Amino acid sequence: MEYVKEIRQGVDAGYTSSNLYPSNGEGRVGKHGIDKGYTLEQVILLARSMEEKPNIIIKAGENAKWYLKRFSKENLPSEIEKQQQWRAERVARCTMYIIENN
Repeated sequence: MEYVKEIRQGVDAGYTSSNLYPSNGEGRVGKHGIDKGYTLEQVILLARSMEEKPNIIIKAGENAKWYLKRFSKENLPSEIEKQQQWRAERVARCTMYIIENN
């Protein structure tokens, strides 16, 4: 948890096209997402090992997959707003972890 800088409840950012995955496919389940059985610590380690460093981790609900994304601090508020307008009831279950990923 040392890499988690902020936790936001009820928000998501970006669309499925903004999801990132490890190049070796580790943890990937189906077309989109990371195995829901992973812990937050495992997902952080996975994100930190990737070439394209995600800075956002989304858990889309208690029994949902994890999603890795990357947005600049400047673009993040507008990406969150897009999701709130488009699918507010589904986003309410999401938890966003903003991580430091150098």
